[in-house]
Amino acid sequence: MSKYMSFESEAFANRELLVEALKEMGFENVTVGTDLLLEGWDKRDQKLADVVIRRESVKSHRLLGDIGFQKTAKGYSLVIDDMDLDYRLGRDFLKRLQTQYHEATARKMAKRLGSTLVKETIGKTIKIRVKF
Repeated sequence: MSKYMSFESEAFANRELLVEALKEMGFENVTVGTDLLLEGWDKRDQKLADVVIRRESVKSHRLLGDIGFQKTAKGYSLVIDDMDLDYRLGRDFLKRLQTQYHEATARKMAKRLGSTLVKETIGKTIKIRVKF
């Protein structure tokens, strides 16, 4: 049986950068608010979130529930249906999102400094440098 899981140890500090990273991953319709109800197939397991991707807007993965990010003291933590994570998006979803988030952070810093980013992949490691 599927249920919502929270990943409180992995938080994203900046909401705008989180939304940018999600859009880079192909999630175009991101809803931002406060205490938005996550909709899943099991109405008994209701959760709230502050950044939500509605399952209807993600046609390519046929999700069982919405993807959410709940505001905590550490930042925005992922709230997701465990079956969506295992069978629809893949267990590496959080790691891919973290990579996109770090790239968005680096882009913001480079823009502020008036420089460019240089992205280099060495094996499974991605190095991002700010070039002046």
